[in-house]
Amino acid sequence: MTALVRDVSKAFGRVAVLQRVSLEARAGEVHAVVGPNGVGKTTLLRIIAGIIRPDEGLVKVEGRVSLVPQGDSLLPWRSALRNITLPLEVAGMPMERAREEAVKIAERLGITRFLGSYPRELSGGTRRKVAIARSLITDPDVLLLDEPYTGLDLEAVRSLNDIVRSLAREGKTIIIVSHQIEETAQVADVVTAIAGRPGRVVAHEDLRKVPPSGRAELIRKAAGWS
Repeated sequence: MTALVRDVSKAFGRVAVLQRVSLEARAGEVHAVVGPNGVGKTTLLRIIAGIIRPDEGLVKVEGRVSLVPQGDSLLPWRSALRNITLPLEVAGMPMERAREEAVKIAERLGITRFLGSYPRELSGGTRRKVAIARSLITDPDVLLLDEPYTGLDLEAVRSLNDIVRSLAREGKTIIIVSHQIEETAQVADVVTAIAGRPGRVVAHEDLRKVPPSGRAELIRKAAGWS
């Protein structure tokens, strides 16, 4: 499955947010969109997810799409388990079956022991995994992650990136937007850099043949941020 964005522009009122942005994320690939805060990265992700429409340009996404929003957006009055089962409950699945599906996802992400806990009782990294589990329970083809590294320590970043790599190996299309280049460079196969206001593409790099130690610096140089 692929996600294609071609010459997309978006404005809110008189404020132009994106200008002729293009990218293509392929199945089995981790595609990162990096750039400073305020350049329209989240708007781009919401356009890909179909939440908002572009003013101009083409967006074509194959398969089911799921978005993990910035800050995870867990419901504080629901346990981790009930947060994960929420999409299936909304779809009308019986609770017993929804619980079984949630446990399978939780086992995979290593969060089974936290299923009875509430969001306020969880670390930032675990909350992020619960949010990802909630998105994965519908078995999406394209997974969108908005600023997934915010507030995470080094160990949590590594754990999250391991999950992302595993999902990509299964053939899912992963798109990450982030302003944190070091963390993103560890997992991205391809990176698109956005800068300016309105945001526009200033660099596009394939990182798969670049040694991990040199990826972040390559992104900075390509985008003119070094």
